[in-house]
Amino acid sequence: MLQTTLLCRALGASILVLSASACSQTAQSASDLKYDAVFHAYFDPAQKTVKVSIEIQQGAGELRSLDFNAPTLHFSQFSGEGEIHRRDERVLWRVPRHGGTLSFRVVVDHQRNGAFDARISDSWAILRLGDLFPPARARSRVGATSISALSLEGPEGWSFETRYGPVKKPVPIVVEGRRFDRPTGWVAAGKLGIRRSRISNRRVAIAAPVDVNFRRVDMLAFLRWTLPALIEVFPGFPERLLIVGASDNMWRGGLSGPGSLYVHADRSLISENGTSTLLHELVHVATSKSSAAGDDWIVEGLAEYYGLEILRRTGGIGERRFGNAMATLEAWADREDGQLADPSTGADTARAVLLFHALAMELMGAGSSLDVVVKQLFAAETANREMLLHTIEQALGRPSKIPML
Repeated sequence: MLQTTLLCRALGASILVLSASACSQTAQSASDLKYDAVFHAYFDPAQKTVKVSIEIQQGAGELRSLDFNAPTLHFSQFSGEGEIHRRDERVLWRVPRHGGTLSFRVVVDHQRNGAFDARISDSWAILRLGDLFPPARARSRVGATSISALSLEGPEGWSFETRYGPVKKPVPIVVEGRRFDRPTGWVAAGKLGIRRSRISNRRVAIAAPVDVNFRRVDMLAFLRWTLPALIEVFPGFPERLLIVGASDNMWRGGLSGPGSLYVHADRSLISENGTSTLLHELVHVATSKSSAAGDDWIVEGLAEYYGLEILRRTGGIGERRFGNAMATLEAWADREDGQLADPSTGADTARAVLLFHALAMELMGAGSSLDVVVKQLFAAETANREMLLHTIEQALGRPSKIPML
């Protein structure tokens, strides 16, 4: 574009008119490949739902259709401009050439093993934005991309906190590597107590309903001594972090999401066995760009291992307690025959932690470290066994001698 502009300036007057027209057409073509997508949600606690709309503004059919994964149990009342077709658990929206709006309702409450991992009450709501704006197969012109924004509303007095910051007016949504940028990550809405800080050049917000004892300041203090060490291992950690929490029959653990995580209000920052749910989920946040297709034990094992290791490095637990934690994990893995499995839960994750501890010792003996391996592993598109073996061999200068691999 710069070369075209310089050429236009250099030409004579008669050619300049033609060149200016060509420049204008070139600029128009580039502009035509962009379209605006505004994601709006109104929280309706009386109905236990959220009224959602997606508005597309475009010049000439840049976005042609969106094919949503929209199970009937949670998504209903679809309406708007253009053609809308439901088939089983999917909804296809053919977007009008010059844009339009699709509206629908979303049931918020959702249970996992008898406890809520998404809930809306009279005064607050905690859920994932990705559950309001479901994943969609986007058909568009070649090279077309969205300029997206998020708008949230609710009853008077409600506030909204997201991984993109507080939403008082539409905020931009940018997702690297995607043509259709939709909001993701956890959201806390309602009458909230929020604490903010900047730690290691990251903006941190901790939000929970005002009537919940969420120990927000304790959590910020915990992050001040642990997050810098975590970022040294995972330098791609997001620039913003949102932590949300609640109690009231909510899931009694932790759940990560892009740039955000949920943790139950009653979870200890450090448990009696030396592990930390919060640090475990923070490792998942740090590695959320990568997936371990078929090898879930890698991300789960690393999350639990570094949850312990970061505490050891920063003085949160001593060498003796670290060793006791490893002994407890070994007994668990042996007792329940833990494997390097997918999905990885309980004893399987314990077995993976033991493997990574053994690898850390082997790498240190060779003048390297597990940190080096992890940085290379998660720089790739996927984190799987083959890539793990390759990075370990590079760091050691030979294949690993650990038998579990």
